[in-house]
Amino acid sequence: MKTSQFLLSVIIILCLFLLPYTASAQDQSTSCPSYPDVPVHIINRFDTPNYDYTQTIPTLMGQASDTHHSIHESIPLGLTRYRPLLSIRLTTKTMDIPEGLTCIYVEHVDVTLGYQDVIVFIANEVPPQSCGFQEVLAHEQKHIAVNQKLLEEYSPLIEARLKDYLKLNGVFREPDPQYATTLVHDGMQGILEDIMNDFHTENTRRQQRVDSHEEYQRLGLVCNGQLSAIAHRYQITGQ
Repeated sequence: MKTSQFLLSVIIILCLFLLPYTASAQDQSTSCPSYPDVPVHIINRFDTPNYDYTQTIPTLMGQASDTHHSIHESIPLGLTRYRPLLSIRLTTKTMDIPEGLTCIYVEHVDVTLGYQDVIVFIANEVPPQSCGFQEVLAHEQKHIAVNQKLLEEYSPLIEARLKDYLKLNGVFREPDPQYATTLVHDGMQGILEDIMNDFHTENTRRQQRVDSHEEYQRLGLVCNGQLSAIAHRYQITGQ
């Protein structure tokens, strides 16, 4: 009787050791292996500006969405316009596992960030190559420099934020690989949109510093008051 009780105890103890091992092996067969850090490549793009000196002051006034590019009394003698660009591309790979599931890995991420279709306008009321023309052109180039500097500053921030996200969300186990790819894409898109909201807020703040009251006063005085005279003439005649 004692021997039987001993054997039963041994069997129970062995089962207690074996059960976790068996469960672990089953979990491993349907889980996705870990994946190394996902490379995130940020591509900064700022199109080479085109220059247009044919537009009139009224035309530039119609194109300007605010007064930040005006020289005097909200009359824009120069204006820089562009189209923001933000795109994300994922490279993924898949591995089939039991129970009809698929492991989906993000292998590589390319993010293109910047500005396209950049055009610098100088009103045709400003004589080409005159002193005032050169001052307006230099002022618009200050706006462009702000954009380029922000791209340089925000690129490493975007890279770090996306890499942190992918450490937790770079591998999916789903029956539908396309659905998993959509999930990770949407997650990163949300992160990018949050960062770009901050980006545009900071861009606006710095552009306003370029368009300071002191800067407009300076522009009104340089070149023997040429730009002030053009703006004043337009105010009086509309031409």
